[in-house]
Amino acid sequence: MTTQSYRVLATFIISIFIFSSPLTFASINFPEESANDPYHVGKIIYHRKLACTSCPMSKVIIDPSMYKSVIERLNTDKELMTALNEKERTAVAYYLETLFTPR
Repeated sequence: MTTQSYRVLATFIISIFIFSSPLTFASINFPEESANDPYHVGKIIYHRKLACTSCPMSKVIIDPSMYKSVIERLNTDKELMTALNEKERTAVAYYLETLFTPR
């Protein structure tokens, strides 16, 4: 192979590394302290298990006037009780309470 061929090959390999690296490292990472924070845990659970497009509350828009009824539904509605375990319901309730409580 000539030096021109090596340059083309090297350029190709380098461009693969440059353009593929964002794809391989694209993931949701959050600081470890937020993994234990009930607000962040509740937020993640709410959006992944209750508010996604195929989830039980996908069409519900929660506002400050109705968040307490949603928290109550977490412990009375059979569909929501089967979607979330007790720990998850507690985290989602904490998230909603913190989000909508006046400061």
